[in-house]
Amino acid sequence: MQQETPNTPTEARVKNKRRISPFWLLPFIALLIAGWLVYNNFQERGTTITIDFQSAAGIVAGRTPVRYQGVDVGTVQSIRLSEDLGKIVVEASIKSELEDSLRDGTQFWLVTPKASLAGVSGLDALVGGNYIGMMPGSGKAQTHFSALDTQPKYRLNTGELMIHLHAEDLGSLNTGSLVYYRKIPVGKVYDYTIADGNKGVTIDVLIDRRFANLVKTDSRFWNVSGFKGDFNLSGASVQMESLAALVNGAIAFDSPEKGQQAKTDQSYQLYPDLARSQRGVSITLDLPSGSNLSANHTPLIYQGLQVGTLTKLTLQPDNKVTGELTIDPSVVDLMRSGTRIAMRSPKISLNDAKLSQLLTGNTLELIPGDGEPQHHFNVLDSSETLLQQPGVLTLSLQAPQSYGIDVGQPVIIHGIKVGQVLSRSLTNSGVTFRVAVDAQYRALVHKDSKFVVNSRLDVKLGLDGMEVVGASAQEWLDGGIRIMPAARARRRRSTRCTPTTTGPRPASPATRRRRP
Repeated sequence: MQQETPNTPTEARVKNKRRISPFWLLPFIALLIAGWLVYNNFQERGTTITIDFQSAAGIVAGRTPVRYQGVDVGTVQSIRLSEDLGKIVVEASIKSELEDSLRDGTQFWLVTPKASLAGVSGLDALVGGNYIGMMPGSGKAQTHFSALDTQPKYRLNTGELMIHLHAEDLGSLNTGSLVYYRKIPVGKVYDYTIADGNKGVTIDVLIDRRFANLVKTDSRFWNVSGFKGDFNLSGASVQMESLAALVNGAIAFDSPEKGQQAKTDQSYQLYPDLARSQRGVSITLDLPSGSNLSANHTPLIYQGLQVGTLTKLTLQPDNKVTGELTIDPSVVDLMRSGTRIAMRSPKISLNDAKLSQLLTGNTLELIPGDGEPQHHFNVLDSSETLLQQPGVLTLSLQAPQSYGIDVGQPVIIHGIKVGQVLSRSLTNSGVTFRVAVDAQYRALVHKDSKFVVNSRLDVKLGLDGMEVVGASAQEWLDGGIRIMPAARARRRRSTRCTPTTTGPRPASPATRRRRP
């Protein structure tokens, strides 16, 4: 018989496992973030260096950046005086990725904006404030440097071409002066200094990357600075290239087709002008006279720009005057058989006041034409160039006196110039004028046309009283002959010229001359 045990309940024992509370993860995460911030700050702070400056003007601790190729690579941390109070010690931190560039040849300089009539340099500094420029070098690693007073001459290989020009003096050139090739700016003056041995100056020129191939080993450079003046018994020579060149000077050069491309740091001679560079194309001339012309000074003008210079004047045994003209290679294609070169005398005009021409004396003007290439030209006086045009009407006028009319003065119809006076000569009966009328206006000259002096003041008397009509200011300067057109269509070759004291008077009959 089995013994029965009492059925009593047994209590369960519950055990709680010890776990890490999620709350404790927060300090761990905060510690990781703090460590990352410390590491990141250390990486950004990089290497600390010191730079000695002569002045700390414009440098602000914590704000002034250190830049390389336009990229911020560091920041100024503090500024203090040196122990001898002779320098300013600037402490800056450089990013770690450029730590290997901090070597003996590394250069630093302060970039500040500079404004002048030529423009503004350091424009990025004008917008964002002064900054310290950096150019890595080679040598032993170091952390103490002395800043340059100006930006360094040499740059890293960015495709730009650095060349050096030697001249007797700087002239009107300056930092930032433009360098032109065929009137296109392709570079600028980077810096200049006194040449070794105090023999002239050395001008550092930086050519833009896309134009570097234009500079050849046998290229020649010449000065085209804005204003040049030379005064002598033959007149005054005044040259003005452009407004930019007038303000800051300029340089031009040529690019021989068969030359080899120049290399960095190649040196050249800078000539005072195109003529002395002996690079222009030579053109020979037969001149009407040597009056008011001067070798190496008289310019050849095309569309208001000087494209050549008269370099030589020679009196031949037959008393004829010949000359030699040196022209810019860019206008060689204009020198053709149909091209004309005219000699013009200075003229006062209210519409186009050319002060430089008044000072220089006579100038040569290039009038392009068609035909085959040509290197010899017969220069005509400006009064004769009209005769070279087809269909020009020439007339002979007689008058008892000159009435102040001279060669080159205009022939006018209704206030518009239609021709000019070619010549005047003294005869037994008075003065004979030879005039030319442009082909497009010859139909306006008839048999009954009246030729009168272009009076500065016309006085008309009538029943209603007296009327005084004054000429315009330009007509006071120009003078000339006025044509009073008639209704008939028959043209005449010879007539008389009369003054207008009380209005135009009819011309008296004259014998018609045979057309030459």
